[in-house]
Amino acid sequence: MNKSENPQFQKPFSDEYGNLHYLADELARGGQGVVFRTKDADLAIKQPLDASGQPDQNAKLRERFQNIRLLPIPSRIPVSLPLANLRDEPGYVMRLLSGMMPFGFFDLDGRAKREMEGRKGTLPKWLAGVPDKEMALRLFHYANTGSTRRRLFALAKCASILARLHSEGLVYGDISANNAFIGDGSSREVWLIDADNLRFELESGGTSVYTPGYGAPEIVRVTDSSRPRSDCWAFAVMAFKTLAICHPFIGEKVLKPENDDGGWDAEPVSDGAPTDLDEQAYAGYLPFVDDDDDDSNQGVGGLPRELVATPRLRLLFQETFNAGRMHPHRRPTMFFWAIELTKAFDLSLDCHSCNMSYFAEGNTICPFCSTPRPAFIRVKTPRWEIVIPGSFKTFEIPHRLFYPFSFEHNDDTECEVALNFGEEAASPLRGTKAFPDGLTFQFVEAEK
Repeated sequence: MNKSENPQFQKPFSDEYGNLHYLADELARGGQGVVFRTKDADLAIKQPLDASGQPDQNAKLRERFQNIRLLPIPSRIPVSLPLANLRDEPGYVMRLLSGMMPFGFFDLDGRAKREMEGRKGTLPKWLAGVPDKEMALRLFHYANTGSTRRRLFALAKCASILARLHSEGLVYGDISANNAFIGDGSSREVWLIDADNLRFELESGGTSVYTPGYGAPEIVRVTDSSRPRSDCWAFAVMAFKTLAICHPFIGEKVLKPENDDGGWDAEPVSDGAPTDLDEQAYAGYLPFVDDDDDDSNQGVGGLPRELVATPRLRLLFQETFNAGRMHPHRRPTMFFWAIELTKAFDLSLDCHSCNMSYFAEGNTICPFCSTPRPAFIRVKTPRWEIVIPGSFKTFEIPHRLFYPFSFEHNDDTECEVALNFGEEAASPLRGTKAFPDGLTFQFVEAEK
């Protein structure tokens, strides 16, 4: 049955204030609920689901949302809070900016894969030599959805949102690629859409909800409840999957169990561990695929980490998934993720030959298609640095180059500059008489 024939999309939903809402299409679906876009471009509807996948008529939404409205939500934070409950159906209306899509669109799902496979001659020349056609399709999709650079930007913004919530003592509770949204095209908007589980951190007790594959070990094993450090785990899983296109715990032990000889030094399976290898991986019983101390579950496939993450980001992954697997207090907070993801974004360049992106420092050619690195300009202060294409004629210099990193204002424009690469010149624009102290511009020629 297509959308136009489905009664769910034909009848309007009425909210508690009498407003009518018509469904447009389904945006995301998870274990807790389903999100629909409405014909009002800035509104969406979330419906809770029961165990059978049907709208949960027993969901106590009104009490839950009254509690959410009493929380100290930071002002102007891009979290889509409930606006109104539905009147005759379980669910609620929430704000959602037009054109936004879940982080899940970064993954090559079945539908996108079928569409790509249906086009003859789709793959460009730079992928012709990739023997694994599945990987070639994933790389093509990766390039077409903004490559590493757009992913770093989206993740940095998401990390800043979570850091602001954590600074108020709040726990988000269910971070996944279906609950984080990014604007399409050149939009710089990132939102968290599911505030159902937003609450204060509790000393003990409380209900914990997670998306399979994202839950922290202590949540999956039900030895603790949701805390900021479990949010940090789920975010790190999402970041690793988004950047490296593989799960941080689905390695050789899971994908190639026939190679696991169970030698004398093999780690025994813990008491209470599930027998299913995927479930063991998701519950933290297996080592991280890039574990510095244990290679028994080393990664199979995915992108080389040095191409998608800076050394500092790789250290954050190690601390979270290695030491932090059994010791949650070792997991880096969202403050560090926000800073390091933003720095990685600022140090990356797009390749206009293959649409992939890479870190300008240390790469004289594109590591994907071997095109020589283009000219670029390094904009720098003692606090921060950004690399931008040499073709830029103007540039808005952001707040973070001059001030301590701000989760809310780091992307605000501090001043504007006119650039002339040929003359290696930079001059203030629009009312700025002189550049702030310490600001320098380095013009780096293209590689031959």
